[in-house]
Amino acid sequence: DILPIIVASEESIDNNKQILAGAVLILKSEARLGQQINAFKQPNENSFAGIQASSSGMRKVIREAKRMSQLDSSILIIGETGTGKELLARACHAASERSEQPFMTLNCAALPDDVAESELFGVGEKDHEHSKRGIFELADGGSVFLDEVGEMSTKLQSKLLRVIQNGSFRRVNSEQEVNVNVRIISSTNKDLLHLVSIGEFREDLYYRLNVFGLMIPPLRERRSDILPLTESFIALAGQRIGRVNLKLTDECRDFIEHYPWPGNVRQLENVLTRATSLLEGDELEVTHLQLPAYTREHGYLEQEFEGTLDAAVKNFEADLLRKLYPAYPSTRQLAKKLGLSHTAIANKLREYDINKKTVKI
Repeated sequence: DILPIIVASEESIDNNKQILAGAVLILKSEARLGQQINAFKQPNENSFAGIQASSSGMRKVIREAKRMSQLDSSILIIGETGTGKELLARACHAASERSEQPFMTLNCAALPDDVAESELFGVGEKDHEHSKRGIFELADGGSVFLDEVGEMSTKLQSKLLRVIQNGSFRRVNSEQEVNVNVRIISSTNKDLLHLVSIGEFREDLYYRLNVFGLMIPPLRERRSDILPLTESFIALAGQRIGRVNLKLTDECRDFIEHYPWPGNVRQLENVLTRATSLLEGDELEVTHLQLPAYTREHGYLEQEFEGTLDAAVKNFEADLLRKLYPAYPSTRQLAKKLGLSHTAIANKLREYDINKKTVKI
């Protein structure tokens, strides 16, 4: 795949002398040239150092993420809440060729539709003084992380698709085209293909976002990662309060390792941070963790239940009605939703003192 070509010519230095001048051109195949270009790339392996990956499942995720970070296509990270999707997204950006450029994030589930649109695309005003650049403009040349992209409205989905396809968009209240060069990294804890099948997520956008897919396993499936994460969180929390000799009892260690951690890594970190901050001695015990019993079948179970079943049912009923009442314009519609008569709903609202004055609408 290497073909040297010698090119020679005579050049005159002055009127009396001639010299032979030449050059050697080496032609290589496209594949070979690509290999040499890749050899000069030095991926930042250290960007993944902060992610605990002792388990085989997480080691596989990190191996794939390192390769994907070098390729400038969209990445979709799938995983339950609290598994560390944003941490992985930041590592992918830091290991990419865009690492020196901005990394901007937006939680698609945290903002109303109009606010999310202005945050992403900016706002254009005639006087230009009140115009605002959005995340896509601020991240030009870098990466944009869309957290919980499955919560994005269909309107924003269409506008996002245009950015991915054409690299252009319009600010809110503006007709001027803005061109950007960004890499999209997104995450979800939902089944996007199911959302596609029921018409809540655009199929063309799904495949644009999911060029490369990474699936983070839940903590309960990463048993060998739990104790290293525990030691790390305890050490970090201890440093903040100036205590470096904290440790776990054997019973506490065994409990932590076998607890199902429905809240994943975030729950583990929060529980250990709280327990370490309130600890009076040097050893963490099970009672310091303040964790409710949990089963996959029934979720959280109260360890010390007080009262009667009737009182518990009434508390649940009142909480449910307070949440649902503002969402329905009439008690008749609320009654229909709950499969009760209008009279029954009216009596329950009166019993629990739920009305427009006590519930913010």
